[in-house]
Amino acid sequence: MVGAIVACGGTVAMASSPFRAHTARSLSVKDEGTVRFLRSSGSTITDEGPASGTIPGKVRIRFTYTGSPTVNAQITIFGHAGNIYAYGVGRLSSPVSAAPSFKGTLTITGGSARYAHAHGSGELFGVFYRRSYGMIVQTKGTLRY
Repeated sequence: MVGAIVACGGTVAMASSPFRAHTARSLSVKDEGTVRFLRSSGSTITDEGPASGTIPGKVRIRFTYTGSPTVNAQITIFGHAGNIYAYGVGRLSSPVSAAPSFKGTLTITGGSARYAHAHGSGELFGVFYRRSYGMIVQTKGTLRY
């Protein structure tokens, strides 16, 4: 597990002030999922499976592959304390391989519950199995919430 870095903000207390400070948290995250094919629509494949790592739970990936080396992924991690939404853009290492690996960037765009104000960035890695449409996906980065 990767260590956590916590940055705390103070609370401003005034009798007539309705404002409250928000405690900002920054967490180094590393999660991995082995996902299986659920459905497809055109060039988009939806896979789902268990996620392990910093935020364990379930992961769903909408993976878009059009035949070019560039791939896109919309990712939702369903964790115990809330969901995290992200997207990634990557490049296949060998587009003609039966199981090409890919690497790219990851952008955390939001979430729910504890992660309602989530944002951050990182890297996306994985292997796409053409025959089964399954994947192994790994995300690494910094989550702020």
